[in-house]
Amino acid sequence: MTLRIGIIGTGFARRVQLPCLRLVPGVQVTAISSGRRANADAVAAEYAIPQVFDDGIELARSGATDLVIVSSTPATHARYCVAALEAGRHVLCEKPLAIDAAQAWRMVETAERRPGQVAWVDHELRYEPNRRRIRELVRGGTIGEVRHIELLLKPYLRGDGRPQAPNAAWTWWFDAAQGGGILGAVGSHLVDLCRYWTGRDVVQVAGRAQTFVRERADADGAMHPVTADEFASAVLTLAGGIIVTLTLSTVAHHGPGHFAQITGRDGSLVLTGEGRLEIGRPNAPLEDVSVADDLTGKTSVNNMWARSFVRLMRDLVATIGGAAPEGEPAQLRDGWRVQQVLDAIRAGGCTPLD
Repeated sequence: MTLRIGIIGTGFARRVQLPCLRLVPGVQVTAISSGRRANADAVAAEYAIPQVFDDGIELARSGATDLVIVSSTPATHARYCVAALEAGRHVLCEKPLAIDAAQAWRMVETAERRPGQVAWVDHELRYEPNRRRIRELVRGGTIGEVRHIELLLKPYLRGDGRPQAPNAAWTWWFDAAQGGGILGAVGSHLVDLCRYWTGRDVVQVAGRAQTFVRERADADGAMHPVTADEFASAVLTLAGGIIVTLTLSTVAHHGPGHFAQITGRDGSLVLTGEGRLEIGRPNAPLEDVSVADDLTGKTSVNNMWARSFVRLMRDLVATIGGAAPEGEPAQLRDGWRVQQVLDAIRAGGCTPLD
């Protein structure tokens, strides 16, 4: 049986998701929608998608799909996800789950009233081999009791591998009302990884987000205010007292890119870039324990996001077919937990979480 997929959104879906779905057996993309009909028509022609819709709710209710991938801007996630669930569809929703925790909770409630439908968040880094290996090592006690985690992203790299330019053109990505900003785009993944690695919830948040470039021109030269965060920093406390420091910047010119260090009683794990994992014991040099990615070079966009999306989708298709998940996918409730943290960082100060 072929699983029919409808996709809402034509940005990330066009660049990454649609090419990657060619590596997922047993699926067919049967519908596409966009707030801009011309974009949907272009993607449909490029990927031979038979049905095109002007709106995601129309797509969800059309009966043309079994699974809806919500890949539109974050401000639209809640209404499209809820519509798809209420129409009886399985859902994969992009991150951040919503614009705030209140919207995210509505999505959780809708999903949990329908236990026969699969509803996941696209936290695909749970399927990246080295990040998955970290979970196995941490949960297996290899480095002992975890004491603190350091997470860093600078500079922020664009799809072409270059740091984001200070004069980058304004898009929705710079508009907080639409869900733009580095905190939602990448910070959501990093907060989710902390929970995934340790199995602990965040119980306290102290942080802030900042915008530096206050105005940008769009592709046509019209000026727009920048309201989304370009920098975020936080100290998170996980249940059990684990401390997490988090720093993200789109304006840094230099840095290690993605970096994580998990420090335990008996050693450390160091993750550099997309796929170099090392383990260190006290008074001993770091040892490379990286896990090879068998999808390297097979996705049209050859990065960890694309390769991990393929694995997530393969697991999702199998789960919809009745199998138990092979990985530990993020449920909508996980996305809500992450959204609480993002809201607290944006609010500033120090916030306890229930």
